[in-house]
Amino acid sequence: MLARRPIPSRSQAGRPGSRRGPLLGIDRGGWLLFAAQGFSGLGTGPFTVFAAIYQKQLGASALEIGMIAALGTVLGTLSMIPGTRLAEAYHLRPTLLAGWILAIPAPLCFALAPDWTLTAVGSAFLGLSVCNTPAMNVYLTLGVPRDRLAMVMTFVLSSFSLGLIVSTLSAGALAQWMGMRWLFASSLLLFGLATVCVAFLPRKTLPAEVQLRIPYRSLFSHRAFLPLMALFSLMTVIIFIPWTFLPLYAKEVGHVDSVGVGALIAILFCGSVLAGTALASLRRRVGSLAVVLTFEGLFILSGVALFAARAFPALVVACFLRGGFWSFRQVMTAVIGEVLPPAALAKGYGLFALVTGTAAAIAYPLGGWMYGRGPLIPFWASAAMMGSGVVLTILWRGNFGSAQSPVTRPETTPEQVLPEAA
Repeated sequence: MLARRPIPSRSQAGRPGSRRGPLLGIDRGGWLLFAAQGFSGLGTGPFTVFAAIYQKQLGASALEIGMIAALGTVLGTLSMIPGTRLAEAYHLRPTLLAGWILAIPAPLCFALAPDWTLTAVGSAFLGLSVCNTPAMNVYLTLGVPRDRLAMVMTFVLSSFSLGLIVSTLSAGALAQWMGMRWLFASSLLLFGLATVCVAFLPRKTLPAEVQLRIPYRSLFSHRAFLPLMALFSLMTVIIFIPWTFLPLYAKEVGHVDSVGVGALIAILFCGSVLAGTALASLRRRVGSLAVVLTFEGLFILSGVALFAARAFPALVVACFLRGGFWSFRQVMTAVIGEVLPPAALAKGYGLFALVTGTAAAIAYPLGGWMYGRGPLIPFWASAAMMGSGVVLTILWRGNFGSAQSPVTRPETTPEQVLPEAA
């Protein structure tokens, strides 16, 4: 009689040596985050499409709209400091849960706002909710080979874009049917569902070297870290200069109605999913440098298209090309993770989020000032600035990882499991 094959334990199921690895290299925790990001994307759609339009209807100027966006970004950036310390201590699951809970009051503030000032409070809650970004990056990184980081991060976080596609397609029609206040209120349920998914995240096995604590200054001993962080911070400023004003641009310059604005933003995130996952999957073949240059090229093309676009079909093409920027953020984070050892990942991700968050906070009011001087200015100016980013990327090409020589993480043994890890 044949002997029964033993059923692998939970700690062995997702390990590199098991016969059946996780689907697409993503474990159960990654799929729960995929679901949470999807619900968050559905709930964030009204903010993405109508926040600037709604704030202007409540009496805010273009500069004030930019300042509100900057406020949320500044608070989100400052929240990276405690978020990084929690991620470094590997309190990953509580930190992730806290971030989603902080997002829940935001839709109520928008729905109940008598004027634009209460929307600033809602934006503040949304900003603070990103305190879990370092913890999420570390959680997704654990157990993933370095050469698959870009693919795993981009695929898991692309569910946010998938949720936004559905949400933005329906947001315009819902806004005309039920009004913007009720549309923002509906986000409350979706943020709650995302929080439930995060509450069930499993613990993860940690490699032994993560028990080491390193000072921030040691990050700069890794040759590629500082130039990559400087380059990607510049990219962040350029990308976020026109971001807040794209729906307003479509409405005021393209004369697109609310349904059309929602469709355009859905097309943007459709481009994000298609371009992001395709390019991230090619990282192992062509290397990070080629992927980053392609994203930069897509941004320049989209800027030129938006500058020239007046009719709706031209705006569709421009928004689809612009969608690559959303996935570009995940690729930048993954490239940073490729050049750091496991013990430095929490501080590296946290510092990167802190610096790029500051860059985005600078970009928002700068974009508002430009838009106030002329709706076309932030779009052609950011495209021209991205040209300088391409030049810097080529000059600093030696800092990017090679596609032919991926670095993998050492396999973790069961004895190295820390119960308090995540």
